[in-house]
This record gives sequence, C-alpha cells and structure tokens, in this order.
Amino acid sequence: MKKIYIAVLATIIISIALFALSLLYLDRENHKTYFFNFSVEGFDEGTSRVDRFVTEDKIIYKSSSYMPFRPILTESKSRLALDRKHNLQSYLKERSGSGAFEIYYIENNNNKIGFVGTFLSDFAYLTDLPVKPGTFVFREDSPLTYLPILENYDFRIGRSQAFNVLTDAYPLLPPMKRLLILTSIRDDALKIGGRKVKTECLLIKIKNHPQGMLWVTKSGRNLVAIEFPDKKLKITRVFVPGQVASKKFTLKDKAYREEDIKFENKKITLAGTLTLPAREGPLPAVLLIGGTREVGREGEGFFTYIADSLGRQGYMVLRYDKRGIGSSGGDSRAVTDADEIEDASAALDYLLKRSETDPSRVAIIGHGKGAYFASKLAADRENIKALVLMSPLVSPSDSTNLNFYSLNDMASILKWGDQYHKLVMKSRMETIGIVNKTKNAWISLLRIRCFLRKLREEREEKPIDIIRKVEIPVLILHGKNDEYIPTSSSDTLDRALEESGNKNHKLIYFGYLGHFFGKRINDGIHTLYYKVDEDVLNNISSWLDRSLPKIDLTLSPTYDILPDKLGKGGE
Repeated sequence: MKKIYIAVLATIIISIALFALSLLYLDRENHKTYFFNFSVEGFDEGTSRVDRFVTEDKIIYKSSSYMPFRPILTESKSRLALDRKHNLQSYLKERSGSGAFEIYYIENNNNKIGFVGTFLSDFAYLTDLPVKPGTFVFREDSPLTYLPILENYDFRIGRSQAFNVLTDAYPLLPPMKRLLILTSIRDDALKIGGRKVKTECLLIKIKNHPQGMLWVTKSGRNLVAIEFPDKKLKITRVFVPGQVASKKFTLKDKAYREEDIKFENKKITLAGTLTLPAREGPLPAVLLIGGTREVGREGEGFFTYIADSLGRQGYMVLRYDKRGIGSSGGDSRAVTDADEIEDASAALDYLLKRSETDPSRVAIIGHGKGAYFASKLAADRENIKALVLMSPLVSPSDSTNLNFYSLNDMASILKWGDQYHKLVMKSRMETIGIVNKTKNAWISLLRIRCFLRKLREEREEKPIDIIRKVEIPVLILHGKNDEYIPTSSSDTLDRALEESGNKNHKLIYFGYLGHFFGKRINDGIHTLYYKVDEDVLNNISSWLDRSLPKIDLTLSPTYDILPDKLGKGGE
C-alpha cells in the first residue's frame, strides 16, 4: 500500500511539474521580448525594448525607447494592435522629453483610418482614409513595426513580396499610403552577442525613399538587424540593452561669462541663460527667440553658437526656455502665440531692467516661428533698434497653411504626390472644421486630448500687416536648402518691408545651408547640435554693428559679404 501512495504522489508531482512547464512554454509563446541598440553615423544613439503579446483575439506589440542624444523628445512609447489575422486595429506613438510632448494615433474602423496628431499645443485630424485589408504600419526607425510584416513574409517562396503600409514623417501630417517591397537577397553570418548567427538578408524598398536592409535568423526568422546606409542608421538586436548617455553641448570663452536667470510673466516663471561680456557696461543687448522646433534655450546648439559669437564681441545675449520646456514653468501643450509673445515681451523687460544693459542699443533675433514673435515685439515696442529674422515662418494669413507653411511649397520640399497633397489638404480642412465647431479650449478626438485655442487664434493673425509696421533695420537670412520652411516666406517679408517704405532692410540667401544654418554634429559624446556657419555669424554681427548706434566693439572683426558664396543678397 505504501508503494501505491508513493507512486500516486510521484504522479501528482510530475503532473504539476508538467503543467507548470506547459504554462511556461505557453507564456514564452504568447509573450516575447526583444532588445535593440540604435546607432547613427557609427555612434550609439539609444536603446529600445519591444514586447509581443498574443491574446485570445489580438496580437499586441509594445515598445519603449530612450534616445538621450536627441535635443528633446528623448523617450518614446508605442503600441500596435492587430487582430489574429494581422489586420491593423490601432497604432499609438507617444514621445516626450524636456517638457515637450508628441502623439501620433491612427485607428482602423472597417478599413477606414482615423488619425490624430499632436505636437506641443498644435494638433491635426483626419477621418475616413480608406485602406486595403492587410495594411501595416511602418517606420524605418521602429523595430516594432517590422515584426508583423516579417510574420507575413513567406520565406518558403522568398524573392520579392509587396506589402501595403502606412508611414508617418511628422506628427501633424496624416499617414501616407506606400508600397513596401521585401526581397530576400542572400544568406549572411552575423555576430550577435559574441557568437555568429546564420541569417537571411532582405532588401527594403519604398518609392522615393532610401533603400534599406534587414536580417533575420535562419532558424526562427527573428529580426536581428536593420540598416539604412544613406541615413547611416543601424539597429541591432542585443540580449542585454546598452547603457547610453550624452553630455550637454556648451561653448565657453574668457571674453564672457554665463548666468542662469529666471524672470516672471504673470504667474509663469521662465528660465534662461544670460551671456555677459567681461567688460564695463552699459552694453548692447540681444534677445534670442526660437521657433517651435528649437523650443529649448540652446536651440539645438543654434542659439549656443550665436550667443557665443556675440558674447565674444561685447554683446549681452539672453536666450530662454519656452513655456513648459526645460526649466521654465507652464504646460507646453496649452500655449498660444499670444502667450509666446507675452513671454518674449517679459524676457525683453528683464533684459532692459538689467543694470548692464544700454536701452538705446537693443536688438532681437528670431528664428522660425520666433521670427513672427520678434516682428510683433519690434512693431509694438520702442526699445528695439534692430531686427534679424532667420528662416522666418511667417506667411499671409489668408492662405491655406499647416503651421504657417504654404502647403504647395511644403509639397515641393517633401516631394509629395498629388494624392497625398490632397489628403493633407483634407486633414487641414477637417482640423479647421473642428476648431470652428466649438469655442472650448480643449476637445477629445479619438480619445486624444487636443488644444484648440492656439489654432483658433492663429487664424486671426495678420503677420504681414505686422511686418509692415516695422520701421527699424531688418536683416532676413534664409538657407536655400531649408528642410522645413520655404524661401518664399522670406521673399514675402522682404516685399512687405519694401512696400511699407522701410529703406533699411536686407535679404540674404545661403545657397549651401539648411534650416539651422550649419552642419549637424554627432560626435557620440554630446547631445546632437548644429555648428553654425561662420559666414552667418559674421553677417549677424556685422549687421548689428551697422544698425545699432555706434559703439566701440574692439573685438568685432571687419567683414565683407561675399556674394559668390552667399548666393542672392540685396537691399
């Protein structure tokens, strides 16, 4: 009898063990985790974790990424939901960092896509975009989006296989329908985690897009690497995620010192950096106002270089974090242009109250949308004696714009097809329609909270009327390779100044430069930044020297504009 009890007990133990093992096996089948390292131009940029879950009726992919080398939006989370047949249900991507927020959301309802995108306090909306069954989401820099496509690639057939995909390039633009072609081209042996792994290499092709490659294991078809050579982007699967950190880029010179400061606009405390030359006052002063892309006080290194250049030449310079960004108070998701102008005015007040400031020698430099804010201050405030507008994002208010871009110019810059151009127009009209329907400050669209007041107020702005009121000297600078703002914006401003009777204005194009007027530097140590071209810096200082009342700037170099290098220039 004792032997029977022992046998029964052993059977029970073995059964429990087998049951536990079966649960473990099922858990591994229903939940898989992958880690990836990202590198750009040969330097580590960040890490990502991707989880795949299988439920009774869904396949869900989640990812979380950390990219410390990006100036803002260093953290991101994504969620992709498909049914068990791999049909798209929804896709959500959220990015955040330094107080900035971005959301991109699409939802599939009977093969019609609804879209909501937000960035800071802007939003865009679209309904009923028809898509074919079996359409996937694709982002070249998101391993999460590759997994369902690979799960539907038939490796037994190989060769070229096509997939309908939705891609996104900017949070305020609707998804673009594309055709992605995967082609198996060869077998490779890759070194992963210290050991060689047999892999299969596939070519990634999308029309009007750089060609890429990916690698999967021969056994299991697991994604192990992605590469886009033209973009110098590599994504590699690892078993233990790397530790990636960056340092803040700074410039220092014995000709000046820097002081962290704070100033108030009503109940909002704003923070900035004041560059103070090592010389006796009173000093000429310059206020830097950035646009929406360069929301931090450094402007991705752009303002760092300008403050350094002017500081070495005897100018006091103030740059500050936008509301809700960096060390400044407030909510970046609920800021209007009127708020931005008030904040800039408060920054100007702070500068004028400093004992070192010469109130008769004050200038403003505005970049991007900051050029509009700078123009408004120059038109309304008597203290400003010179104005520099760089890549100005200022368009006539009666045109159809997306964030003040002319859609036709934007389509040309980004090489849109006619069909997508019409889709963006439709999204813009639907967005405006939402704004017109309610007087509320906020609305929930597809369960995403969107701020209405900024766009509502923007539609009432008349930036050209404002620039016509500016009577002080104005220098306009624009790179002909600007990736974001068409040069027609600067043409419009220059013509408005001429028509208004302003005889002291100048427009200079730089045929070899883009939006940030220099080369983007990735050294693997510092947060990515732009090194501003010396010709641009010299043009700014030379213009300020001539436009402000005469002062003794013994450190200021003599500079002559070189038309053959700068392209078009004229008064």
